[in-house]
Amino acid sequence: ELRPSRAPGPTRKRSTMKLTEILSIEEWMQFEKEVFERFDLNARVYDTSGAGVSGKALWCNPLCPKIKANRESLELICILGNLNFMAQAKKTGRFVVGECDAGLVKIAVPIFVEGEFLGTAGGCGRLPAGGEVEAFIIEKTTGLTGEEVSELCRGLKPMTEDEARLAAGFIATRLAQYMAQARLKAGRDA
Repeated sequence: ELRPSRAPGPTRKRSTMKLTEILSIEEWMQFEKEVFERFDLNARVYDTSGAGVSGKALWCNPLCPKIKANRESLELICILGNLNFMAQAKKTGRFVVGECDAGLVKIAVPIFVEGEFLGTAGGCGRLPAGGEVEAFIIEKTTGLTGEEVSELCRGLKPMTEDEARLAAGFIATRLAQYMAQARLKAGRDA
């Protein structure tokens, strides 16, 4: 059985299934584009190693590309945050909504197939409603000045917790549809 949002059952022999067996890279890119356009998030699908499946980023703000362009901030803000959210999603089998260390919204929805964790789908990059970015951390890890960070933060779109949960629910629903399609295809190919 293909399941997008349930924790794994008993430990099973590890299969070699990859996310690209569910959808092609182009189809995952289309999914990311749909999430980006609908919710204005930096939408990504990650495999278990934390690598983006599509290899292409859609930016919802000018700050995130600057964070990801610097190795230190990429590692300390993005990679560690992604691995933390991925671990929580894997452990609970449920989507995780919170903030990255830069203070921006982050969403991770687990992808499970037959009890095996394959990665997460989600997004990031919006300002939590009523929140503010962690300018000090961004300055120290990117080498940007306070003025540069302030300029990059102008126009950050706020996102309420309800909006973030709505986005996570949409992503989970889409994943369930993809799993059902994969299950039908597998049945036809058998």
